[in-house]
Amino acid sequence: MSIRQYAFIGLLIFICFPVAVFVLSALLMEQADANTAAPKIEGIFWQVDQMSQPSGNWQLLGVDTLVNQWSIVDGRSFFNEIPMQPWDVQPDWQHIGKQPWAKHVILGLAGRFQEPVARENIDQLYQQSRQIIQAKLPVPVTSYYFPVEADPTWNGVHTLGQYIAQFKLPVWVSIYSAEPEAPFLEYWLESWLPPNAKVFFQDGVGVGTRSPEEAAQIYGTLKEQFGEDRVVIILEAFRLKKDGTFRAAYPWEISKQLKAYSGQRIFIFDGPHYLNRASVLWLYIWMKINF
Repeated sequence: MSIRQYAFIGLLIFICFPVAVFVLSALLMEQADANTAAPKIEGIFWQVDQMSQPSGNWQLLGVDTLVNQWSIVDGRSFFNEIPMQPWDVQPDWQHIGKQPWAKHVILGLAGRFQEPVARENIDQLYQQSRQIIQAKLPVPVTSYYFPVEADPTWNGVHTLGQYIAQFKLPVWVSIYSAEPEAPFLEYWLESWLPPNAKVFFQDGVGVGTRSPEEAAQIYGTLKEQFGEDRVVIILEAFRLKKDGTFRAAYPWEISKQLKAYSGQRIFIFDGPHYLNRASVLWLYIWMKINF
């Protein structure tokens, strides 16, 4: 056998072995009930920074919507079209807007890297967000997201609701709870959420707050209260490490979340940092087998 033939065989093994492992792993997973509906994976989050660029195959999972976490953060813009000091590294929005997983864009508005600072400066972030909405941007914007996250410990959450109402157009907000069962979360949310707001509910699985099953139960309560059109669940595609940092969740960990959220609307946080092409392929095969 020639060197070229050996090289060709080696290449086939290199390509086929990972795929075989993916398929075998998926087959060995506990399969969902035959009558269980597949999860509706609609969107992917991207926490925009100067180091990551969104490049992936998330459309294999059904994703056609991109949520960029923010357009302005800490007073600097990720769009040249916004009249504000730009970050040194700008995303290639023209390219991003042509991707199959970004046919629709829920445009993140103005935020801060640090949550307490964002909460203390909602008035400034609101004014900056108005500038973003008025700008003509090179992405297919379908709605907006105000990236000041809320939880029941925030005494000033009603201020957030007041500013969201002033947008006078549909705006998404993001909520979470540090309590595993999150009792009365729906009543807390109802107490301040304006009619024009839609809700991303963070599942809390990635930070270790609760199990996928517990998250599904809370989401079910929120959906019953506000309707499926108004609230969706965010699948956290990361896991908290012992040193306090985060790693990407393994695909078989994510599959447990997808199984728990079968039939539900799902957005994943976040693709460019935590969900690479190999993991997407594994999950794609797993979903084909299980649903």
